[in-house]
Amino acid sequence: MTFIVLASALEGIVLFLHLYSWIIVISATLTLFTRLKDKPSKVKNKLKSLADPINNIFRELIHKINGRRMIIDISPILSLILIWVISGLLTQLAKYFYSLTY
Repeated sequence: MTFIVLASALEGIVLFLHLYSWIIVISATLTLFTRLKDKPSKVKNKLKSLADPINNIFRELIHKINGRRMIIDISPILSLILIWVISGLLTQLAKYFYSLTY
């Protein structure tokens, strides 16, 4: 019983990570197709504020390694890779917990 609850909780976390990865993708896409003279929209600002906590980690890391800002921001790509790796590991762990119940 405990393993089923734990596996279900892990699957919930994986679902959240998948939704969060879509927020990062949409935020990065809106950034690509926005001109400087356009007014900032509420949707874009909200998505940016949701995606920036994890993206800022990679921006600071790249800045420390490179010593300056990059022309192209690759932090969303690195964020997505990290989220996909973590969600894959959590999915395998959930499958393992499900296998313990049978």
